[in-house]
Amino acid sequence: MRNLKFIIPVTIVFVVLVIIKMFTPEPTDWSPSYSKNDKIPFGSYILYNQLSDLFPNKKIESTNLPFYNITNERKIENKNIIIICNQFDPDELDAKILKRLLENGSDIFIAANSIGKFIADSVKLSTNYSFFGGFDSAYVNFSNPLLMRADDYRFTKGNYNHYFASFDTNKVTVLGTNDLGFSNFIKVKIGRGNLYIHSVPNIFTNYNLLKAERDYIFKCLSYLNIRDVIWDEYYKEVNKYQSTPIRYILSQPSLKWAYFTLIISLIFFVIFRGRRDQRVIPIIKPLSNTTLEFVETVGNLYFRQSNHKNIADKKITYFLDFIRIKYSLKTLHLNDELVKQLSEKSAIDVIELRSLFKLINLVSVSTSIKKETLLELNNQIENFYTKTGAYGK
Repeated sequence: MRNLKFIIPVTIVFVVLVIIKMFTPEPTDWSPSYSKNDKIPFGSYILYNQLSDLFPNKKIESTNLPFYNITNERKIENKNIIIICNQFDPDELDAKILKRLLENGSDIFIAANSIGKFIADSVKLSTNYSFFGGFDSAYVNFSNPLLMRADDYRFTKGNYNHYFASFDTNKVTVLGTNDLGFSNFIKVKIGRGNLYIHSVPNIFTNYNLLKAERDYIFKCLSYLNIRDVIWDEYYKEVNKYQSTPIRYILSQPSLKWAYFTLIISLIFFVIFRGRRDQRVIPIIKPLSNTTLEFVETVGNLYFRQSNHKNIADKKITYFLDFIRIKYSLKTLHLNDELVKQLSEKSAIDVIELRSLFKLINLVSVSTSIKKETLLELNNQIENFYTKTGAYGK
């Protein structure tokens, strides 16, 4: 009750903040993720779900692994591969795999603002950015007269001014340009496959698929054959946030708010409930089990009197009592069924237990036993206790 004057105001403020956050609309996220899972303007949720219409009756799958890993698991030749990301920069190993896929007949469509050296060097490709285009907008068109439109396609609200500054004209076919005459869509023939590269990935996003210029996107993808499609998620920026759980949580607004709420709640708990409500209760060690030591003392006493049969009977009685208590087994009949049950519960070999019980039965029906028989019985029982850990408790 003494802390109520602190707890009540803090709780009220906390509840008010939660209510405000719940009813405050989230601002639009304009970050370019290009991920099939994102419905934000520059995500690719719509395009990915349209692929089944663009490539009817064909298998559409996505992967968040490097292509080197995929080809180690299965064959993926003669497919369409679509990669949309900010920077496409595969390592040397992945670049070799992509080249091999192209040579064997696959088509690869890449839309990225920049291309890594292992791909760019093969066709002497370099990208640049135009500062002379319209601010936050661009005009583009096709080179093919069958696809070209009289009026250029106009895209707004995004970075659309990347283009290819140079390339090997002997290997590259220009498929599209911007209004300044710079190439932004090219094709490279590699083996039996085709490599299509577009320098403006923002075009292929949710925002533009909801606009009138969306037919430009479909025309770009119409260069690909109608066959199975592999959609890449590995090279996207969002993949970096999934590298650690905490980074992924902080990248999602709802999860981030829940995470901070948890942290604040823990701080309040430490402040107001961290102090103990009672004194520390001392730990009292339980009394140790001295039964085995007592039996050993009594056994030594009988042993000195050479009453071997009496000692053996008491050892057997204690041993059977131990089995009843520890393993919940009935010891009225010392038969093979009891041996098997005890073996299962104690993990001691059946043959070893049969030898022990055979000796016990022999002692039980005898009127007197020799010292050697008593020692053998004692050794076998002690061996049982050791293996079952009786002395360690």
